[in-house]
Amino acid sequence: MESIQTSVILVKCLSPFNFGIHCTFYSMRMDMVLEHINLLSEAYTFLYILLFSFQTLFSKASTFLYNSTKNTLFFKEVTIVVPPTWSTKPEYETLPGNFFSNSHVRVDLANPEYKDTPYTLQPGGCGEHGQYIHLTPWFLKELNGKTVEMYGAPERQLVHEWAHLRYGVFDEYGIPGDKRYPMFYHENGKIRPTSCVRDIKGWIESRDGGPCTMNLDGEVDNDCIFIPNMHSNEAKASIMYMPFIPSMEGFCDDASHRHNVLAPTKHNAVCNYRSTWNVISSHNDFQKLRSKRDAITELTETLFRVVQSPKDPTSRYVLVLDVSGSMNGQPMKLLHSAATRLVEDRIPDGAFLGLVQFSTNASILRNLTKVSNETRLQLSRSLPAKDDGGRTAIGKGLQKAIEVLTNDNGTAEGGLIMLITDGEENVLPFIEDVLPEVLEYNVIINAVAFGSEASAKLEHMTAVTGGRGYFFSNNGSRPASALDSAFLESITSQADIELQPVQLKDEVFSLDEDILTRYLYIDEELGKDTSFTITSRHIDRVGDVVLRSPSDAIVDSTSPHYSRDDTLRQRIQIFLPDAEPGKWEVIFRRRGDFPVTVGFAVTSEPKDIRDQPIRVRSWLNEIQLKFPAHAKVYAEVKKGYLAVIEATVIATVERPMGATVDIELRDDGLGADVTENDGIYTGYFTHFNGNGRYAVIARVSNDGQAKLKQGKASASQPMPIMKGKTTDVPMEEFEPEDFEVANKNSTDDEDDEFETRPANKFDRSSNGGAFRMESWTPDAGDVIPPGDITDLKVLSTQTGEKQKAILQFTTPGDDLDVGNVSSLDLRASMNSEELIANFESGLLLNDTHIINGSLEPMGSGEIVTLIIELPGVLSLSEPKTIYFAMRARDETGNTSSRYNIASATFGMKLKPTRGIKVPHDSDHDDDVEFRTMLKGKKKITEDEKSHEKNMPSNDEVMKEHILDTAKLDEENMDDSGKNSKWWPVIVGIGVAFTIIMIVLLIAVVIIKRSKKRTYSSVQNQQC
Repeated sequence: MESIQTSVILVKCLSPFNFGIHCTFYSMRMDMVLEHINLLSEAYTFLYILLFSFQTLFSKASTFLYNSTKNTLFFKEVTIVVPPTWSTKPEYETLPGNFFSNSHVRVDLANPEYKDTPYTLQPGGCGEHGQYIHLTPWFLKELNGKTVEMYGAPERQLVHEWAHLRYGVFDEYGIPGDKRYPMFYHENGKIRPTSCVRDIKGWIESRDGGPCTMNLDGEVDNDCIFIPNMHSNEAKASIMYMPFIPSMEGFCDDASHRHNVLAPTKHNAVCNYRSTWNVISSHNDFQKLRSKRDAITELTETLFRVVQSPKDPTSRYVLVLDVSGSMNGQPMKLLHSAATRLVEDRIPDGAFLGLVQFSTNASILRNLTKVSNETRLQLSRSLPAKDDGGRTAIGKGLQKAIEVLTNDNGTAEGGLIMLITDGEENVLPFIEDVLPEVLEYNVIINAVAFGSEASAKLEHMTAVTGGRGYFFSNNGSRPASALDSAFLESITSQADIELQPVQLKDEVFSLDEDILTRYLYIDEELGKDTSFTITSRHIDRVGDVVLRSPSDAIVDSTSPHYSRDDTLRQRIQIFLPDAEPGKWEVIFRRRGDFPVTVGFAVTSEPKDIRDQPIRVRSWLNEIQLKFPAHAKVYAEVKKGYLAVIEATVIATVERPMGATVDIELRDDGLGADVTENDGIYTGYFTHFNGNGRYAVIARVSNDGQAKLKQGKASASQPMPIMKGKTTDVPMEEFEPEDFEVANKNSTDDEDDEFETRPANKFDRSSNGGAFRMESWTPDAGDVIPPGDITDLKVLSTQTGEKQKAILQFTTPGDDLDVGNVSSLDLRASMNSEELIANFESGLLLNDTHIINGSLEPMGSGEIVTLIIELPGVLSLSEPKTIYFAMRARDETGNTSSRYNIASATFGMKLKPTRGIKVPHDSDHDDDVEFRTMLKGKKKITEDEKSHEKNMPSNDEVMKEHILDTAKLDEENMDDSGKNSKWWPVIVGIGVAFTIIMIVLLIAVVIIKRSKKRTYSSVQNQQC
């Protein structure tokens, strides 16, 4: 059966033309699981139960997926990889390789944030593939027991997560306590649960079973939850809402399962209010179905292939080197020295390495050879040292690499081919000719484009094989350490993540002084086999390199750990078997008077795999771009499953010409970043200056500000359980009278600092690979639009003769997140669907409607607060919801592509409870009352916290406005006549209070009789 591979890097997922799905499942290192099981025999019984449960889960999920996708998609084949600690069985295929990091579904110990709840790591945008689904052993073991009790039918949960992973859709439910995606929202005086469709019925109560409350602004308490009616709901969608509801049978669409654009869901925010089915049906799985009309879409039974890693897992690499005429001279010299360093310094003991060279023809230099101290020199001496003047036959080189992997009746699957080439292929067979054969062997190909003329076909080749592309400019602008970085990323990708070395430094600088000092931190978890490597094309002009440890111990050229090679490897290396943690000082000395460019790299390994260090993984969303476009760079910074937040993350991008460019990656949930404080930092790159390849290195540092935090992901929701008793009829919307009114949310004062702890100082570096740009022209002009405004929100409202609202948003950049925009366009409407469909349909709000603040654009990333007064056309007496949206415009007329809808309901009638007198419209006739209410309410959100260090707090801005306006009110009090009406009331309250105090002193009896009057007086005074 014909099949193709997706373009997802590091993910092996096949989508045959009949649209069954082939995926890889991997069970995490069982040594960790066994720690929780007492007897070995019981342990293996437990593990086999997991295997059987997983097969059962996917079989049922396949049928549910088929029905949910309108009889289109199902799981055709699932590959399960079991660890070497399991007993070998005849039906298990033996297959070496590292599968955990590349798998779609991981079975691992519980994430501290989500416990046993399934979740998907989904850092990309709308329609972009996620990283993996996380299941726990408990979830599988209790598949027919407690899992069903907590999550409903498990196959529904799996399809929910699969939609996250495969199709890039997001949750369609609200999250208690989340300001951007709340559990409830207002619509014309009604309160609705946040959901994908509007007719889901249920009840509301607080988590402890009591009544729900709201504050004076009508904001529902964070502790209030919606409990759907499980068995009598008429709603038919969506699985992305609460899949455990039996009536949820598909995805929201624009027809029978009408998508609710009003709901403040994450899916609406990220996917610009498109329905989930609209996004899913745009995926390549469906595009291929439309192009192949005779495709078989009949549901078939899921096939399971079980693969086992060998007892002594080994990595297999084939180095495929270009020795064509174009490599003559300096390129060949650089390649030879880098390959020598790879073989002699980097390939781990026990791995297998093969060598292939190609030009007009290809030849095998070494078959797979086990790397050891005895064979390293033999392998390095087999490396080609010069070109042969021939042409470029990349296809032949790949065929020889497959031959190396399959010699001695071995399997190529799981092997890694590292291809290095500098030219365009010009000898048959071409890459596209041999690629189908390569795909059948399931090998990964990483490619290093050596220079700007390397074949444009490399990106497609690496993408479809699940590999990664790198770029090394051989024009003298970068030292050979850039090649080392690409080689290091390739070989470490084949090892289990816990065993991979950590790259602390990978930087380039000019040694333009006689003595230059650099500093770095080695974590407490690291220190084993630490390597300091200095490379240069002119290594002879680099003098001694001296290390000073945190305890002031000196390591220099007299140390047995010091090694220098000025000829073949062109490097200085200091290798410390056990480096102490702390701040290290590295002193470079120069020979001669001329500057020399050097590369400086430091790697270190964990001392104990059970105590993992902070690790960084970087990647690109796309590797083939056509202008106008933008690149998106990701860097994941985590310690196990703990997110590292508030670190400094800079991506350095080498361009086809000119100087490198640094961009800041952020974890604030804005712009390129989807989820704030999840440890995944993201940024846009738009500084293009030519066609060709752009290489990306991400560098992470912590000077003491970073913290460890439980991470965020798209987690499934357990079934809510009603704790209280109710005889109420389930409703799809609620009245304000259904809530009690309190001064503030019961959770407003809760401090989430317990979720974080300080991270030790550290340095990290990660090679993100390279992307290729096409169709760029110098005269293209400004064609990249401003960034999107997706965090516009209403902080508070005033209802009365004047209807006012406080809005807040973050200013985008001129080119996405770079530069200043020219103007901001704010619109308001009473019809959100019209505003979503046509931004210009909203009423324009300009400076005449702004009481405080300005629409004058500020710098990118600045928080802006506005107080606006609604025009009369939007002012109504009955409760009405007004919707706001904002777009940015640059000087050439480009506008931001999407925007969120912020809403505010005016004229709500609240039921007085808990000793609170609810203000009426007449109580809000002036600005002072509005500002006084805000002053008691204000709570800084997470979005504001992330910007506090860069600008004055919003509280300060608001207080300044409040004081200024209050002062103006006092000056105009006598003239207005509006405020004077309060003086008789105040005097009357004062006299009454004095009389009451005298009566209290005279007799206790009068106290009792006056108690009610006193309480009433105090209440009136407070109001």
